[in-house]
Amino acid sequence: MVDKEQQQRERAYKIWEDEGRPDGFHDQHWKRAEEQHELAEQESEDVTKVNQQADDRFAKDDTESRSVADMKAPSTMSPD
Repeated sequence: MVDKEQQQRERAYKIWEDEGRPDGFHDQHWKRAEEQHELAEQESEDVTKVNQQADDRFAKDDTESRSVADMKAPSTMSPD
């Protein structure tokens, strides 16, 4: 896995390239890359949270939707 600093470096480089490789703007490119990375991390955390909430809700709905027949213990009588 690529570490955070390497990802930020690659983002800053991409920003620099997209802007036509201007001189003297490395601090701004680095800061924008950092902001983009933080935004992407927050979005990822938000998606994970929403997915977990949906999983929890579906799991709850699944247990509530079972019929009484599904919940009965199996018969202990054995056929002779």
